[in-house]
Amino acid sequence: MNDKLKDTIQDCNINFLLGSGLSCPYLTTLGNLEALLTDLETRVLDSDPGKKIIRVSLYKRYFDEVISKNIPILEPDVAAAPVLRQYTSFLNYMNSILLKRKVTLLSKEINLFTTNIDIFLDKALEDLSLEYNDGFNGRFRPTFSLSNFKTSRFKKSLHYDKTAELPVFNLLKLHGSLSWEIRNGSVTFSIDLNHVKQVGEKTLLSDHVVDVPSDATIDTLLAAAAGKKTDAAADAFLEAYEQLLIVVNPTKEKFKHTLMNQTYYELLRLYNNELEKENTVLFVMGFSFADEHIREITLRAANSNPTLMIYIITYSSDATTDIETHFRSNSVRNNNVHFIAPEQEKGASGVTVDKFKYDFQTINKRIYADLLQRVDSDD
Repeated sequence: MNDKLKDTIQDCNINFLLGSGLSCPYLTTLGNLEALLTDLETRVLDSDPGKKIIRVSLYKRYFDEVISKNIPILEPDVAAAPVLRQYTSFLNYMNSILLKRKVTLLSKEINLFTTNIDIFLDKALEDLSLEYNDGFNGRFRPTFSLSNFKTSRFKKSLHYDKTAELPVFNLLKLHGSLSWEIRNGSVTFSIDLNHVKQVGEKTLLSDHVVDVPSDATIDTLLAAAAGKKTDAAADAFLEAYEQLLIVVNPTKEKFKHTLMNQTYYELLRLYNNELEKENTVLFVMGFSFADEHIREITLRAANSNPTLMIYIITYSSDATTDIETHFRSNSVRNNNVHFIAPEQEKGASGVTVDKFKYDFQTINKRIYADLLQRVDSDD
């Protein structure tokens, strides 16, 4: 498989689709949070006093477990360091592979599409001083525009004026980012995540929220919210969360901001356009395909573009089965969707088990480090 991947990655337009599984265990995955918020919006009437309490409680859980934990990433943080190290390793491998690319007809660039709102990729790219486009332009007030993507970079030597193309990473955050904020009708870049800190300053009393266990349902949450009332602090938290955080809410409702709804669909269109290009490869990591928009676009591209190759790296055999379930109702005509799953062996009880899990570290070691070694051996 890796020999095939080596040839593919040398001769194709390279794209990655990265999901929240890569930022584990420092950041938790959504679990049933999206389903709970969706059920809340569709099944519970606005007149029900428990609706606001549950919404605040779910947002608070998401804020505490995912959003607020991005602030320490800006500084050397012991807990975040192992995950950040895997992101930097991945980018280093891909940068080295691009540098050694022999095909001159293709630009030395990689599209990093991600649904992650965290800042791990941003921080890793910055720490490594790699060339990248994140959609922002400007120094004192960096402003986001899709026109800032797809920019090649070239370097001239100081003495002989020789020109060489530099590898470039296009970072496209499909669900927005915690580093984004809206100012005067534009999306601008936040260096210090001050708007996230503002939301965190909105304290909530336990009497005005409910606990959200991993097995919670809307019915159990409604029962827990019975008799509770929101207060001014809960209203302040809800308003700050929905106005200051420029991210996709973990619900089918997506963005609260009209501007971000437009940006979201433009980014999805760009994702679709890249997959429609001839001789394109898409590597999927840490992504479950639970997002119906991205799933439909990916499947449609797989069926309409026979030169597109999709490699889905799954964490476990169970994860492979789950993703295959998403794909089962949509037949892939071109046989161009491939799963890279953990090897299996017979366990002590005779049951087949995974020999390992494809966490980020294992992906880097078994796939990208090996690919780089194969490219080096060709040289």
